[in-house]
Amino acid sequence: MAEKLSKDMHKQVISSFSACLQLIDSALLNVFNYNHEQAILDCKQVLTNDNDCAMAHYLIAYSNAGHYNNIDGLDYAYGFEEAQKALSVSKKVTLTDWEKVLIEAQVHRFCSPVGSVPLGTLNKNYANAMRSVYSKFGENNVVVAALFAESLMNLAPWKLWTPYPEYKEGIPETGELVKVLENALKQSPQHPGLCHFYIHTMELSATPEKALPCADALRETIKDHGHMLHMASHIDMWVGHYKEATEVNELAILADKRYMLTSKVENNFYKIYRMHTIHFTIWAAMFNGQFGKSLQLSEVVLEYLTKEAITCMIGEMPIGLIYLEPTRIIIWEVLVRFGKWEDILKRPIEQNKELYPSNIAMARYARGVAYAALGKVAEAEVERDLFYESLKDKTLAKRCLINNIMYDPEQPGKGILDVADSVLNGEIEYRKGNYQQAFDHLRLAVKRDASLIYDEPWSWMMPTRHVLGALLLEHGDVQEAEAVYREDLIQYKDNMWSLLGLHQSLKAQNKLDEAQSVYEKYQKASVLADIKVGASCLCATKMYS
Repeated sequence: MAEKLSKDMHKQVISSFSACLQLIDSALLNVFNYNHEQAILDCKQVLTNDNDCAMAHYLIAYSNAGHYNNIDGLDYAYGFEEAQKALSVSKKVTLTDWEKVLIEAQVHRFCSPVGSVPLGTLNKNYANAMRSVYSKFGENNVVVAALFAESLMNLAPWKLWTPYPEYKEGIPETGELVKVLENALKQSPQHPGLCHFYIHTMELSATPEKALPCADALRETIKDHGHMLHMASHIDMWVGHYKEATEVNELAILADKRYMLTSKVENNFYKIYRMHTIHFTIWAAMFNGQFGKSLQLSEVVLEYLTKEAITCMIGEMPIGLIYLEPTRIIIWEVLVRFGKWEDILKRPIEQNKELYPSNIAMARYARGVAYAALGKVAEAEVERDLFYESLKDKTLAKRCLINNIMYDPEQPGKGILDVADSVLNGEIEYRKGNYQQAFDHLRLAVKRDASLIYDEPWSWMMPTRHVLGALLLEHGDVQEAEAVYREDLIQYKDNMWSLLGLHQSLKAQNKLDEAQSVYEKYQKASVLADIKVGASCLCATKMYS
C-alpha cells in the first residue's frame, strides 16, 4: 500500500518531468519521512539525467532548510543556492502554475549571507508566502496543503499548544494549521505527509485521539519509511495503547534496518531517528511492564552507539555528542524502572568524562537510588555526592535528549538531571526517616518532570508520580497517593503502574467496589508484564516484598 500511495502522489506533482517521477516521488516521501538527506540524494540522481528539473532543485533546497525536529536545517547556504537554481530554471521550462508559485514561495526561506536575516523571520515570511499559495491551490491540492501546514508547524516546533493541563493554542496559527490539515485529510485521509503532520499537531493537544485515524493509516499503509510508520505511536501513547505503540515501533525498527542496508548516507541526522524509534519502543514496553524487551533494546542502543557513532558530525555540528551520547542513559532508566538494584550496582560506569558526561551522571543517580532502595543509606549518600560532582561538567548544558537539555546550572530546574536530583534526594531522605523532606523532594520531582519541554518519549521515562505515589502509599498516606495516581492516569491513560497504585490506595480506604473495578483494568493492562509487580515503583520494597 505504501507503494500505491507513492504513485498516487505524483499525479499531482512534477507533471512536466515524467521521466523523473519515480525519484521525485521518492524524494517527496523522504521529505515527509523527515529523511532529508535521502531526499537530497534522490534529487541529485534526477539532476544527473535532467539538470533542468526545477522541482528537483526545489526539493534539494527544501531538504536543506529546517523542519519540525531540526529547525536549524542541514545547510542553509546550499539551500539558498538550490532555491535560486529552481527559480532560474522555472523561468525557462514548462511547469504547472502551482509548481511555479511553490518555487517562488520557497525563496523566502533563505537569505544570503546565511544569518543576515533571523531564522524566525525567514520562517514567518515563508509561511506567509505559502498561505498565498494555499489560497490559490490548496483547496484541491493536498501536496500544497501539506507543505503549507508544515510551514505553519515550523513557526513553533513543539510549542503549538501550551503544556498539560492547559492545552491552549500556543501560537495564533495553531487553529489555522488544524483547519488546513483536517480539510485536506477529508480529500486524502491516508496521505502520508498530512497524516504525519496531523499527528505532530494533535499529539500535544487536549484531544490526541482525533489523530487516531491518521495513526492507523500510517500503521496500515507505510512499510518502508520507518519514521513515518513509527509516528503512529505518538498517538498510541497518549490514548493508552501501549501494546500497539510497542508493536508499530518494532515494525519501524525493521524498516530502518532495511534502509540501513541500502542507504548511501553516513553519519546523518536519520541516525537520531533510528535511535528515537528504539527509544520509543523501550518507553512503550516499560509501560507494558516488559522488562526483557526493554533491557534487550537498551543493549541494542549501547551496541549501536559506539564511540564512532557518538562522535559523528554534520558539517561542523557534533550531532553525535549533542543528541546520541545522552541516548545511552536509557539502560539506567530501565534498570531503575524494574527495580534491578543489584544489576545497577554491578554495571560498569563510563570513565571518559569528555565523551560520556550524561551517562556518568545518570549512573550515579541510578546507583544512589539502588543503594537507597536496599537500605544502604551511607552508600547512597556517597553516590549523591558523586552525582553532584558529575553535574559540574559544563558540557552537560550542550547535551540533549531530543528536546531537553541534560543539565544547565544557568537554567535551574529545567534539565533532565534536575528531575534525577529531586528523585534521588527523595529516595534517600525517605530511607533516613525524614518523610516530610522526602515527599517535598518528590513533589518537586513531579513538578520538574511536568515542566520538561514536550517530548516523545518523555525525557524522564518513568513518571515521577509512580515514585511519589508508591512511597506515599507505603508510608500510609493513602488519600494523597490516590490523588497522585488519578492525576497520572489523566496524562498516561490506563497505564498498569498507576492502575495498580490506584487499586491499592482505594483498597486501603475500604473503597472496595471501585478498587475491584480498577484491579480488573490493571489485569488487562498488565497482560504483557514479565516481572512481578507489587507497587508503582519497585523502590517501595515493603510493598513489593
